[in-house]
Amino acid sequence: MNNGQHILGLYAENFKKIRVVQITPDGNMTMITGKNGQGKTSVLDAIWFALKGKKAQPLKAVRKGAERMKVKLDLGICTVTRTLTDDNQIPTLHIEMKVGKREINTPNGPRAATPQEFLDDILGELTFDPLAFIHMDTKQQVAELRKTAKVDIDFEQIAFDNKTDYDARTVINKEVKALEHEIGMLQVLAGLPKEKIDTAAIEVRLNSAGEANRQMQEVFKAKQELGAVASRIGSDRARVDRQVMDKESHITSLEAQLKSAKDDLRSLKADRDRIEKQRIEAEEKFQAAPAGDPVDVGSLVEELQSAQRTNRAIDVRVRYDKLLAEKDQKEMAADKLTRKIDDREEKKRAAIEKAHIPVDGLVFDEKRVLYKGMPLDSLGEGEQIRISALIGMAANPKLRVLCIRHGEALDEDGLKVLAELAKENDFQIWMARVDSSGKVGIVMEDGMVAARNEAE
Repeated sequence: MNNGQHILGLYAENFKKIRVVQITPDGNMTMITGKNGQGKTSVLDAIWFALKGKKAQPLKAVRKGAERMKVKLDLGICTVTRTLTDDNQIPTLHIEMKVGKREINTPNGPRAATPQEFLDDILGELTFDPLAFIHMDTKQQVAELRKTAKVDIDFEQIAFDNKTDYDARTVINKEVKALEHEIGMLQVLAGLPKEKIDTAAIEVRLNSAGEANRQMQEVFKAKQELGAVASRIGSDRARVDRQVMDKESHITSLEAQLKSAKDDLRSLKADRDRIEKQRIEAEEKFQAAPAGDPVDVGSLVEELQSAQRTNRAIDVRVRYDKLLAEKDQKEMAADKLTRKIDDREEKKRAAIEKAHIPVDGLVFDEKRVLYKGMPLDSLGEGEQIRISALIGMAANPKLRVLCIRHGEALDEDGLKVLAELAKENDFQIWMARVDSSGKVGIVMEDGMVAARNEAE
């Protein structure tokens, strides 16, 4: 026999729809019956309110028309009393110990506890309703089982975070693919210089060579003109020489014209000397003038074109290196997101693995609950009821009580399963059940006990 606590007695007055109720449970199953609206579920709510106080306080706890309510619960080792006036939102709590001291165990040993600390220490998941559990959807069942098994991890938040990181990683991976494609389109030449060639310097040299060639062309043109002048002067001298010879040949025959001829001769000789002097000067200038050979710019143009090709290749290499670096960064970011997702999944897996699952063969993840490899909702109703009841019992190891709010959903087989489990595990089951016969359990009518039928 387990040494956990049971409810030995309940007294409630003016709580929700209850006027006055006093119940002393007999056996493992306490059935609260009656028609709708007569106060059946108020009895179960009174138990929960007595133990949890403000956390379980309904919006309207004091019955309409009453000034004060009271709930008293006998747990064997102590009695718990809650009171509340209609104008006060904070209920009072009084615990009278009948066995032992009001203390709790801590890592440093037992210590005196406040009244609510003492109750919280003996409470489990009293609100776990086995029947409500089997009618939940799978997501709600997982949440309820997670709370019962004390899995302190938010599956929904992990799923949200994982989807967020997965979507971000997908975007990054698409960018990596695009970068890989662009990198694959680039052809990087080997043996390129580290830095780009200064084409501007080559262009300056090319411009200088062009200017020098232009100046040489002008010098050459000037020299050609000087040559032409010298040639004309030479022609003039030859012509004068012929005239001198003609005059000299006729001197003898031209005695009468001697004086005039001599004067002409002297004048011509003077012209000859002057022209000769000009010719000599022009010849000297012609000889002294530069040859005017042009600078060969072909090699400079070729050098410039080669430098430009090299620089374009370096631009490709720089772009290639930049794309590789960007690709590496994005792959690192994607790997980081993958590690975050994996870490969350591992944290979730570890939390589920360490969880205290109250039923052998029962497992769950963030999506569903399985029993021996089968989804819980695919099992027969009797098996579902049995498993759900065992979960609730495991969640309440000290106060060995289960509350079921809508027992009318159970057939006779389901009631039999619960009764047997309660007896086997030394548990009390308090069940509210719609029944208008007045022949089943503790019958409620207008907030009071109208009949007490013996338990079958």
